[in-house]
Amino acid sequence: MNTGILLLWGVWDHIYQRCTRLRYVNKQSNIFRVVLLRYRGETLLTSDNRQICSGDLILKLHIHNYKFATLCKGVKNETRTALLLRKQIVSSLPSLASYLASLPRVGEIKGVVGTTMLHKGVSHLGFSVSDVPMNWFFRYKRWYLRIMMRIIHPNGKERIKRWDDCMPLKRVYISKEELFRLYLSPREAEKEPS
Repeated sequence: MNTGILLLWGVWDHIYQRCTRLRYVNKQSNIFRVVLLRYRGETLLTSDNRQICSGDLILKLHIHNYKFATLCKGVKNETRTALLLRKQIVSSLPSLASYLASLPRVGEIKGVVGTTMLHKGVSHLGFSVSDVPMNWFFRYKRWYLRIMMRIIHPNGKERIKRWDDCMPLKRVYISKEELFRLYLSPREAEKEPS
């Protein structure tokens, strides 16, 4: 990846974070950024049969694309890039659970919801997947993520050509309870209010 592009992206990422109120789960060691907000959308049924309804308080999940791009700098192999992302996500989930458990409003929060093209294999991590409506917001997000794919992915330009068929935009989500069951340490789970 071009160092100049990465530098410009870093500046843009800083502005984007401030405008969206994104918070780091852990700036040094976590691939996720989050924002606490009210969910707007169709009712979601999680893998543990809980509902996330419009108006519920959620933790909106964002992969820190700029951080991931810096980690991928110099990686030329598509498989290595995918494995690196999976490793980052898997290692970040326990601290995501800890972060959620530490929030003052943890009792009100229904779950974690994100929108991504990177949804293959997330069910093994406890997440459910659903389609997103193709309104103006998700069309913009899809356009933005296509640019990210082109920049980060070793074969980005070629991948974009096949993207519409094999990489649709999806919503991924997990209930707070399932996240805690799978990723919260027993000591932290004892402290978590019912």
